[in-house]
Amino acid sequence: MKILIADDEMVGRRVIAKQLESWGHEVLIAKDGQEAFELFQKHDARMVITDWMMPNLDGPGLCAKIRASEAGSENLCFVILLTSKDSSEDLACGMEAGANDFITKPFHHLELKARLANGERILSLQAELQRQKDDADHLARTDALTQLMNRRAMLNTMRLDEDRMRRERRPLGMIMIDIDHFKAVNDNYGHAVGDMVLKGAADCYSSAIRGGDYVGRWGGEEFLIALPGADIIQCAEVAERCRQQLANMRFTTNHGQTVQVTASFGTSSAEGSNRAELLDLVEQADRALYWAKDSGRDRVKIYVASADPNRK
Repeated sequence: MKILIADDEMVGRRVIAKQLESWGHEVLIAKDGQEAFELFQKHDARMVITDWMMPNLDGPGLCAKIRASEAGSENLCFVILLTSKDSSEDLACGMEAGANDFITKPFHHLELKARLANGERILSLQAELQRQKDDADHLARTDALTQLMNRRAMLNTMRLDEDRMRRERRPLGMIMIDIDHFKAVNDNYGHAVGDMVLKGAADCYSSAIRGGDYVGRWGGEEFLIALPGADIIQCAEVAERCRQQLANMRFTTNHGQTVQVTASFGTSSAEGSNRAELLDLVEQADRALYWAKDSGRDRVKIYVASADPNRK
């Protein structure tokens, strides 16, 4: 573990540093609180051992600055205060400043070792809890089959881009995609092959989009691509690239059968002062998708307001 020591007494900090190094830790040394805080900002020290009384910035002050710098983060360091103070008021002050533990001077090296072990257990638990939270967040945002963003994650991300594109006065494009005759794939080859096709289509779309674009599974065999900054022509170009790549793909079943699929694409784009709202834009791409299906499938259609009989 990387441990930061802050102590204005040269002999004291050298003794602690030597002991920590003998236990296999990497040690950073500071002679006062301000230097310690500067080192803390530059290095990823997971544990801080600081004396209480120091020039420039004392131990509680260092604790307070560390905690302020960690505001909003769930990856907090473990801080141990070294002190000759033992009153309840002093200990309460140190805890309020952000210390996790105390060692009263003078102390035996075995006590220091025990405090470090306690800190390591807490940091390990903290890291595990963060990992579980990250996993849960990932699961909440991700489609389990394709590993693309799910519908909720797409909506949240698109809302951010909608605001950004409005501020920057740039268009926002959408491509709605539906795999043609997908039910027949499941019926003729089984759902395992259907899942293989969905995963292959997801990989196809992910590889065909531009940098900054993103794709999600909208539901069933439908996918949605968001294209920040793309006008309707650029949307159509990306959609056509996706269409061609998918049409050229071949899927082989466990029985050696070859499966080929196509998809229909609908595109829309919002720009200008009277631009469509996000969900209206998605609906426009969906309407263009159905125009593609009605025209024979395996093609790209763009949304044109004047051609929409359902336009409000």
